[in-house]
Amino acid sequence: MVLLLLASPVAGQSSFESDPFASRFRDRPNLDIKFRMPEAGGVITVTVSDGKGGRQSLISEDVYETQAPKGGVVTLEYQDIKLTADYVRADRKTRQVVAEGDVVLEQGPSRLTGLRLEMDLTDKTGILTDGKAELAGILLRGAVLAKTGARTFEIRDGAVTACEGDDPAWEFRVRDGAVTLDDYAKLKSVVFRLGGIPLLYTPYLLWPALRDRASGFLIPGVGYSSSRGGFLGLSYYQVLGRSADATVTTDLYTKKYFGLGTELRWRPTAGTSFAGTYYTVIDPDQRWQWKTAGSLAADDLAPRTRAVLNWIDYSDIAFFQSYDRDFSLTSARTVAQKAFVTHSEGPVAFNLRLERETALYGTSEVVLERKPVLEARLRPTGLFGNKVFVEAQTSGGFLRSIRPTGQPSGDYERLDVFPKISAPLSPLPWLSLSADAGYRLTRYGASVSADGRSLVDDPYTRVTAQAGLELTGPSFARVFDVTLGKFTKLKHVLEPRAEYQYQTDPGDLSRTPVFDEVDTILPSHAVRYALVQRLLGKEKSGVSREIASLEVSRFHYFELPVGAPSTTSTDSPLDAILRVNAGSSLNFDARAAWDLKAGVVTSTSLSASLGSTSRSMRFSYYDSRPVGSVRPSTQLRFGGGSAIIPKQLRLDLEVNYDVGQGRMLEWRSLLTWEASCFKILGEYRDLRIGAIPTKDFRIGLNLKNIGSFLDFTGRVSN
Repeated sequence: MVLLLLASPVAGQSSFESDPFASRFRDRPNLDIKFRMPEAGGVITVTVSDGKGGRQSLISEDVYETQAPKGGVVTLEYQDIKLTADYVRADRKTRQVVAEGDVVLEQGPSRLTGLRLEMDLTDKTGILTDGKAELAGILLRGAVLAKTGARTFEIRDGAVTACEGDDPAWEFRVRDGAVTLDDYAKLKSVVFRLGGIPLLYTPYLLWPALRDRASGFLIPGVGYSSSRGGFLGLSYYQVLGRSADATVTTDLYTKKYFGLGTELRWRPTAGTSFAGTYYTVIDPDQRWQWKTAGSLAADDLAPRTRAVLNWIDYSDIAFFQSYDRDFSLTSARTVAQKAFVTHSEGPVAFNLRLERETALYGTSEVVLERKPVLEARLRPTGLFGNKVFVEAQTSGGFLRSIRPTGQPSGDYERLDVFPKISAPLSPLPWLSLSADAGYRLTRYGASVSADGRSLVDDPYTRVTAQAGLELTGPSFARVFDVTLGKFTKLKHVLEPRAEYQYQTDPGDLSRTPVFDEVDTILPSHAVRYALVQRLLGKEKSGVSREIASLEVSRFHYFELPVGAPSTTSTDSPLDAILRVNAGSSLNFDARAAWDLKAGVVTSTSLSASLGSTSRSMRFSYYDSRPVGSVRPSTQLRFGGGSAIIPKQLRLDLEVNYDVGQGRMLEWRSLLTWEASCFKILGEYRDLRIGAIPTKDFRIGLNLKNIGSFLDFTGRVSN
């Protein structure tokens, strides 16, 4: 294989994909060589370390020749340079030095060794025969190593590696090359060897030797797909200034697919950042597909003002569901573009929203747009010495809904006003009681036709009121003087709660165009009662926090919800929620609903995360089987990783499984083998949802202090 390889400090591969293991394949290079610029003046000192004096001869007025005795060493020091050897010849006037025998030259963090050195101390240049150089983690070995300037090196008939020892795990064999600090390393006739086996030849290799970002080509991506053929991805990274850069990507396939994209990143101020991508693909039938995504966040437009823009859009989402390697895209059911500008003044906040969301239902779509909507909110504000609190939220603007034929669609205006008042009563010290009441008015510029198939120009107003009471207590608690991990005391709290809610009938719901939760208010009259247990812990430092909680609750309906069958019980299933938060290493959440009348559990869910420096696990399980349901829904997701051999071999897994259907949705595994100076990654993914289920793999090689060097992907469609 013959390739022209060029690389920059930014990791290779296209940035238009996202998956949980992508970042593992991308290591940044760390070629940061530092030397001090030559200084003026200075005194040359020559000594013999064993103190016996050795043999020193005065050849001329300024030239000295020093030979160390057996077991000794000659040391020459000048400014930031320290040179040791068996023999040193120094001219104190011209500052020319010749050293022979076990030569060691140290300058700052760099160290050079060899058989013979000729050096000019004035500009600190020289030639080292049969030498080795350690330059900020990069090891150079060559028949000739030359320091040709303040910031330049040359190498002939040598090798470059970051591995220590005489038999490195990997190396670049180089015929000759030049390294310019704060510029590039330019190597010619390069053979990459791994484990002594030549794997890659390139006539030219360009590598950055910079401390900052550098424009240049990224590592090429190579791969294979059974549907699109062989793949070669070429990316170029361009620095556009201190606060902006861009990446241009070209993807070539042997089966006549062609991809072209760009990614732009911009940070004009400390509080404003932008990142956007556009990618287009032409298929063998000359059809263009495109995808765009990005975000803009600005926190410093004005005092107490923030603006955010997020978007993602496609020409054909079905195409990119099979084209990308992103499970969240493959299983996506909505595509959204959202923008808002928010401003706050004391307890009042204003929010201007502009949104478009497309919901996917098989071959049909439902599009909902805010274009735009202005919202205002008054946070709870105390009156009369905080005896009463008032709050309010209101919104007004233009809405659009686009639905399939036969469903109400069109443009209309909506104004919603919702003031609310609340008061903490608490008649007894051990009893907490609060009451609230609210009134909601919504004005619609259009209404649903009598047959429910269209929107008609018939404005109307609906009103509804609500009232509620919340009772907490009496609470019972007991403190235990025990030691449990970091905790010195535990406190168990038992607390009953009751919440009463009443919502009046908002009117004829069949006239209401449904856009969001404002339009779906239903009359209700119910009370929720619960028993809550909490376990709190107090650490030696005096900090207290909740470790676990268990809540058991149930609804009692004085009036059955709208649309509920007459056979529905006035008492809801029994709900239980268990939460455990033992710290950053363990979090657990379990929920269940038990229908007492039917005697069955109607839904359960479990989620847990367990982590440490070497091991991590994420688990979630959801099961829903309502009474009378023919087809229950059960989903299982698992993710985690563990070291098989500490600091050497690691396995990570991501699993998505549909228990109800008895089939795997996605299986992804990543095996990482890490040695002292390289890392090999192997990933396998089996995706069984979407238009085209696929199996693919990815192999990556990251080199110490070099970064990502190889990234190969392959795909086989089922």
